[in-house]
Amino acid sequence: MVSSVKTNIVIILAVTSLLVGCGGSPAVTSKPTKTPTLPAPVWLIQPPIETGFLYGTGSAGVYAGDQAGAAARAKDMARLELVKQIEVNISGELEQEITETLQNNKSELTERLRQSVKGKVTSFELSHVMNVDSYFDESNKQVSILVRLDVNKELQSLHSRIEVIDQHFAEVVTEFENNEKQGMGLLRLVASGLVLAEERSGIQVRANTLSPTRQHVDVLTPEYRDFMRKAYALIGMLKVHIAAQGADRNSLAAALTTELNNKGINISEAEQADIRVEYDLSLNNVVQGETTFVI
Repeated sequence: MVSSVKTNIVIILAVTSLLVGCGGSPAVTSKPTKTPTLPAPVWLIQPPIETGFLYGTGSAGVYAGDQAGAAARAKDMARLELVKQIEVNISGELEQEITETLQNNKSELTERLRQSVKGKVTSFELSHVMNVDSYFDESNKQVSILVRLDVNKELQSLHSRIEVIDQHFAEVVTEFENNEKQGMGLLRLVASGLVLAEERSGIQVRANTLSPTRQHVDVLTPEYRDFMRKAYALIGMLKVHIAAQGADRNSLAAALTTELNNKGINISEAEQADIRVEYDLSLNNVVQGETTFVI
């Protein structure tokens, strides 16, 4: 009897042990912790102010998970902000300087030529910009970049570029004063000198802006001013001969000559011309329905 009771107790204890092991206490599992979003850095609202450096910030959205691409765009925006800081008043100062130089040679022709020359000038790019910090706004999926410009190194680069331009310009002036070229050759030489003058003046204005002492250096030296005056005066006096070719060459000759004269271009006879311009004009009648087009 006692043996039977002991056996039952053992069985009950064993079953109880199994029940406790299988479901008595719920299994504890650890949940992955979410990395907290870092607070926005102060430079995002107020870039640092430091002697000898300029700071710029830029931001760009992340698309299709491409965070690296967003960072590259943000850096470009930050560099653009730096350029804007430097060029706030550059355009007005440069225009005033050159306008004063050309005040006696202003015409529609010289203005059009100057616009063409400006289009040939190399775009301004900063040489000494480096990344300082970055921030990823996870909630808005946006990358922000802080960049820094080393002002002293940038000034050194600008002055080096001016020295190179001055060397090329001296060669152009020497060739120009020796009257080694005529006609279109002379015009190309003059144009190359004007491009150098525009480029040099733009670099000098930027150097003046970056200068820690804010010391103003003339944008155009006397040599550049003298060349520009002579160049635009020469262009204004150039005589052009229009040589029309083709079966219908006389159809637009008078109108073309009048228009060119109105633009400030002197049209002359072949023996007096500095430049000869040839064009071939043939008119074709194209009929479409009841309408005739002349092309």
